[in-house]
Parts: sequence; structure tokens; C-alpha cells
Amino acid sequence: MSAADRTLNIEAPPDEGDARRKLGRRDLGLTILTFAAILALWTAVTGSGLWEPVIRPVFLPSPLTVFQTFMSLVENGYQGRSLGHHVGVSFYRFAIAFSLCILVGVPVGLLMGTSRTIRAIVEPPIQAIRPIPKLALLPLFLIWFGIGNLSKIVVIAAPVFPLIAISAMQAVRAVSTKKIQAAQSLGASSWIVFRRILLPASLPGIFTGIRVSISIGVTMLVGAELTATSDGIAWMALTAAEYLQTDIVLVGVLIMAAMGYVLDRAFLLLETNLVHWTGKD
Repeated sequence: MSAADRTLNIEAPPDEGDARRKLGRRDLGLTILTFAAILALWTAVTGSGLWEPVIRPVFLPSPLTVFQTFMSLVENGYQGRSLGHHVGVSFYRFAIAFSLCILVGVPVGLLMGTSRTIRAIVEPPIQAIRPIPKLALLPLFLIWFGIGNLSKIVVIAAPVFPLIAISAMQAVRAVSTKKIQAAQSLGASSWIVFRRILLPASLPGIFTGIRVSISIGVTMLVGAELTATSDGIAWMALTAAEYLQTDIVLVGVLIMAAMGYVLDRAFLLLETNLVHWTGKD
């Protein structure tokens, strides 16, 4: 602070980085508080005995029981396979399908957004296929692609690909034409316009589509492991449900929820680092 500022008793503006860190710590605290409140409510209705006539352990086991079941599965596995194997197989199926959707869907969406010809050719089939319930096609996928991992990857990718492609297309089409015209008036080539204007401006919408697709992909993972498999975390939960092993079902559900949440946070962090100009126009 300068001498003039001290004379006028003017405080220096707060550091922007410190303000962001304080907001980040506040948000983290609120997040922890939210999960703690959910856990406390869960414990109250399952462990206090007040709700026992309504919520029996067979319907909703206590958090302690679920944790003990999780530790037992870590030590002993399920149906002759370790818990790590089930989680790894499910993550492999999801990761392959989701990666292919991003690697193919984003370029296809960008092409549809920048070319009317490509959009007229590619968008109608995608829009026609998108409303079809993909689980209804599961028997066909099994016939076409066999009972191995390929059919399960296709089941996961089938609803995710259209969403990512259309999100990328809409993100490109939402870019202000004034920015494009200003660049063109300065002599920018089509490639420069795409690389310096269209792609950066489209990234927030693309990341939003990817993050929304994560929950759909995890949901389709359950459908993919519905039949013709003997491993996977969703298969474990579905099999346990047949024997009313609710604690094992909840372990599987919580693992899939954690997988989706971690992936969402990872893409949010990636977006924050790559698209650091969002909201600063």
C-alpha cells in the first residue's frame, strides 16, 4: 500500500487468488456437510430403531452394515472373483465405450456444426436413432456382436455417442457469428477461424455434453451387464438383488455412484484448466 493510500485510509483490493481459494474451501465444506447430513439421516432411520417397523434391514441396511459388507467383499470377493476384478471389468467396459464416443463423437459434432452438407447427411440418422431405447436393442447387440465385451461396449456407447455428437454440434452453432465475421474481415482463413474462435468457444458446451453423458453411460453399464456375463460390479448388484442381499446391492450402487462422481469431477477439473476463460467474455 502506498503512502497516499495510507493517508487516505484506502485499503488495497483483496487478492483474487485468495478470494477464489476461500470460495473453494467454503464449497468443499458445504459438500462435506451435505454428505455428512445424508449419512446421519441414513444412520438415524436404520440404526436408531425408531423406524425399524417401516425400514427393515432387508430393505435398507445401516451404513455400518454396508461398510462391513464392503470390507468382506474386499477380503473374500464375490462369486469366486475379487471385488477389484468386478470393478476393473466394469470400468474397462465403460472406459472403452466412453473414450470411443469422445474420440469419434466430438469430431463428428464439430463437423456437423461447421458444415451444412455434413449436417444434412449425418444429423438425421443420429436424431432418428437417438430416441430408440437402447436396452430394447440388447438382444440384437448380443446376436450381432456376441456375448463378450464388445456387445456390452456397444450398449454403453449407443446412447452416449449421439448426445456427445449433438452437444458438440450445438456448441459450434451457438458461437456468435459476429466473432467469425470479424475474424474473416481481418483475413483469417477457415482453419484459423476454427482453431482460434470456433473450437475455444465450443469447448464449454462440449464438456457439458461429456459430463451429462457420464451418468447415462453409468446407467447403461447396468443394462450392459444385465445378461450374458458373470462379472462386473453391476452384475454383482443385480445378482445379489435376486437373493435379497441388499447390503451387497448397495455396495455395488455406491461404487458405481463413486465412479460416476469421480469421473465428473475429473472432467470438471480438466475443463477448468483448459477452458479457463469461461465466463470472462
